[in-house]
Amino acid sequence: MATDVATGDSELPWIVVAPADSDTTATLTVHAPDGTSAVVPASGGVLEPIAGSSDQQQRWTADTPVVYSAPGRWVLHWTVTGTGEGSEDLEVYVVASPVAGGPTWLPGRSKVANYISHRTLARNPAAIRNSESVFALTFDSSTTPNGVQADAIIADMGAWVAMRVNPLPTAMHDVARTVTALAAGAAIERQFKADEQSLQRANDMEKRMEALLSDLVDASNASGGTGDYGVDISPSPVYSFPPADLRWDYSGYW
Repeated sequence: MATDVATGDSELPWIVVAPADSDTTATLTVHAPDGTSAVVPASGGVLEPIAGSSDQQQRWTADTPVVYSAPGRWVLHWTVTGTGEGSEDLEVYVVASPVAGGPTWLPGRSKVANYISHRTLARNPAAIRNSESVFALTFDSSTTPNGVQADAIIADMGAWVAMRVNPLPTAMHDVARTVTALAAGAAIERQFKADEQSLQRANDMEKRMEALLSDLVDASNASGGTGDYGVDISPSPVYSFPPADLRWDYSGYW
C-alpha cells in the first residue's frame, strides 16, 4: 500500500515472478476508484538465477506509467501465466494532498520526482539490480531528500503559489499543481546540490515555472477581476458634477 501517493502522481508498477521461465507472461490491469479498468502493457526483464535454487526469477514492469487521476482506492492486479502462474493485487490509496490540511491541488512526491528523477536514487544496497542503480521515482526514507523533507518543500512552495495566485479557481488547480512541482523541484536542486549541473537544472525549471506562473496569474486575474496579487483592478468610479455657477466665481477679482 502506497501512503505517499497524491492525486496526479504516477508510477511504473512492477512485479517479480519466481519461479519464472521463457514461457512466463505477466499482465497488469488497473482498477480505478470509479469502477473503470484498463490493461497496461508490461515487459519482462532478464531471467535471473535465484540464490540457492535451480529456479529463475523475472521482473515485469509496466511499459507506461500509471497516473492516479483521482483520490480513493486503486487496485493494481497482476495476472501471471506460464511458469510462476498466479495473481497478485496491490492496493494503492491515493490521497487528495500529501500534507495534512494542505490544499487539495498540492502535488505529491512522485509528481515532483517526475522533474528530478535522478534525485530518487535508492541508497539501500539491496535495491541494486544487475549492478545497476535503482530509482524509487518518488521520495522516501531511501532517497535524498527523504519523503518528509520533500513534503515540507512541497508545502512551502504550495503556500507561495497560493499567495501569488489569488483567487485560484478550481479549473486552474492542475496548472497550480504543475507550477508547485516545478518550484519544489528547483528548490530541491538548490538545497541538495549534487553536482555542478544542479544549479543549471534549478535555473531551467524556474524559467519554465515562471512562464507557467505568469499565465496562471493572468488567467486568475481575468476570472476574478483583480491585478497582480489579487489587487482590485476594476475601473475607478467616474463622478460627474453640474457646471459651476459663475456668479460665485471671484477669480477675476484677484
